[in-house]
Amino acid sequence: MKIGVQLNPQVSIQKPGHTLMQTLIEQVRVADQSGFHGFSMGEHYNIPGLQRLHQVPALARLCAETTHCEVGTAITLLGLRDPVSLASELASLDVLNGGKSFVGFGLGYRNEELSAFGLTKAQRLQRFVEGIEIFKRLLTEDHVSFDGKEYRLKDVTVDPKPLQKPRPPIWIAANSDAAVERAARFGDGWMIGPHSAIAELEHQVHLFRAAWKKNGRSGTPDLPIIRETFVAADRAEAAAKARPCLEELYRSIYIKWKQNEAMSDPNELSWNFDRLANDRFILGAPQECIDQIKEYEQRLGATYMLVRFDWTPGLPQQEILKSMRLFGEKVIQKL
Repeated sequence: MKIGVQLNPQVSIQKPGHTLMQTLIEQVRVADQSGFHGFSMGEHYNIPGLQRLHQVPALARLCAETTHCEVGTAITLLGLRDPVSLASELASLDVLNGGKSFVGFGLGYRNEELSAFGLTKAQRLQRFVEGIEIFKRLLTEDHVSFDGKEYRLKDVTVDPKPLQKPRPPIWIAANSDAAVERAARFGDGWMIGPHSAIAELEHQVHLFRAAWKKNGRSGTPDLPIIRETFVAADRAEAAAKARPCLEELYRSIYIKWKQNEAMSDPNELSWNFDRLANDRFILGAPQECIDQIKEYEQRLGATYMLVRFDWTPGLPQQEILKSMRLFGEKVIQKL
């Protein structure tokens, strides 16, 4: 299994803007030096009280700080974006990083984001489906024309094409069962979010693989997964440091953003910390983290894990970097 770091560019509006990139640069440097295989970050808009650097320019700048890491978008909100401009951006990102990139696409689900782009949920889904087809074609073909409900293109070419051939893998983010089956139709893999525990994911992995076969897809699909992660000398220390941040993140931000509504039990994200963390977070001493990662491999067939050490609200930077270094030395190198 490959291990990448999921960066968090989202911070309080009170933090000076000129400090935001330096925080990410330090984390990416440590990831590259500590044996992580890649780094990625997500995309959101219109978040009162919070600020975040825009995904693609930030990732492009961070590529200059690494020697071997892949770069990825986990995730880009394709349902809100124009596929022509996005194809140009992400093809360029692949070129800038020497052909080492991956793409994660999601619909976009927050009403505040949809309204900011003047879109409805019905439009979002149609734009997403058409956008995937256009994106794939623009990265592999010249003189692309398309006549759809949301997009109409005539003789469009994007250059440069990605260095990675035929193109970077496309992973589709999904939470609900229907969305998981849709991911099997349109993506090279299912991008599994951080919110669900293994037991629920086992059922959805079965759905995904069945839909992959039903749709006549060949080859083996990718199963990347994002997990909240913190490693320390022992589980008590790891939990003590991570708990206040993750409780606030899951019980406040994620529920406010309605992440829980796509889960089988909408109350799940409000569980007490120990119950919430079980089979959901990578947390503890190095060997405990290794055992937990192997369980995702064995039970789900996960192929790429994006581990997130930094949250909103988060720990001090020195604590994040210390845990990342320990994870690289005692977990990644032992897997």
